[in-house]
Amino acid sequence: MTRQAIQATERFVTKLHTGDHTGHDMSHLERVRRLAEHLAEGMAVDPLVVTLAALLHDVEDAKLGRAKGLVRHHLETIALSTSQTDHVLAVIAETSFSQGRLPTTLESAIIQDADRLDAVGAIGIARTFQYAGSRGTPLYDPDDPSSAIAHFSDKLLLLADGMHTDRAKAIARDRHAFMTSFLKRFEAEWVGEDM
Repeated sequence: MTRQAIQATERFVTKLHTGDHTGHDMSHLERVRRLAEHLAEGMAVDPLVVTLAALLHDVEDAKLGRAKGLVRHHLETIALSTSQTDHVLAVIAETSFSQGRLPTTLESAIIQDADRLDAVGAIGIARTFQYAGSRGTPLYDPDDPSSAIAHFSDKLLLLADGMHTDRAKAIARDRHAFMTSFLKRFEAEWVGEDM
């Protein structure tokens, strides 16, 4: 049943996320899944909850404008136990950075870490500009707190210090260093210091 539940979930999220141009596409979900499964190795977690939460965590993300209840409905169609359904839903509810919720289970800590790791480093930089472009947000304007570059200080540069698992902390340190290096170079080029 586990394999069937995962395959059904892969089909469900592929249908929903195909054509996404905000950085919340299937490649993001697959990276979060891969990261989550890596972080969970050797840990006392429910691996099915980890995989399903990784795949489903953006289905009802408010910025993507989908209706509430889609995840629960999907989970009911794949015949999970009530406790697993509730656990997946609880993990997803604790994933969003903007909600500011601390994880209450190891599965939740893993999914938070995995999702946030995909927001830092080279991929995080690319996704930031992809999202900004999809919303018509300016690249950079020192007087505009909604610019793509402002997002780094508002969120992305805060993520490494908030990782929960040791593996995520190690990955985040390297990705954070790359981001800070990029921002220094961006600023130098923006003001012409590299000429």
